[in-house]
Amino acid sequence: MRDSGRAYSVRIETDLHDGPVLAVSLPWPGDCGAESVFLGRTRGQTHPEFGPLQRLEYEVYAPMARKLMAAMADDAVARFDCRAVRVVHARGPIAVGEASIIIQVAAPHRGEAFAACRHLIERIKHELPIWKREIWQGGETFVEGIAAEITQRTAGSSGQIDT
Repeated sequence: MRDSGRAYSVRIETDLHDGPVLAVSLPWPGDCGAESVFLGRTRGQTHPEFGPLQRLEYEVYAPMARKLMAAMADDAVARFDCRAVRVVHARGPIAVGEASIIIQVAAPHRGEAFAACRHLIERIKHELPIWKREIWQGGETFVEGIAAEITQRTAGSSGQIDT
């Protein structure tokens, strides 16, 4: 948790967590009338070839993810006048019904709190280096997203990732 250095206090917490994530009570900023919470859960579904979903498994490039999450939280504070932002994403296995991401935002008004929460989840879905594998009863699939695009851009002609 860090303080933003603004005239008013802003609390920002970003983290990666092994296993499912949970909502917690934010230390409540006295000038806020709204808290928006987004909790993203693994939904039950059935693959036409592999059957019911058992779990998701998240892999994260942690050094980059931590920096990006902090920058995204700072951006939300600046854009939406947030007083508290908490973003925690899971890594590892997440069973059906369990949560893989929590976004909590406190702001003076509900419009800003809702907008900040939506803005953060959209950025996270499109920018965070996280890979998601779906484990079905009869097989596995890999969900491609921004992480796959990053991998393709950084791969050399040999197909190996340049480091």
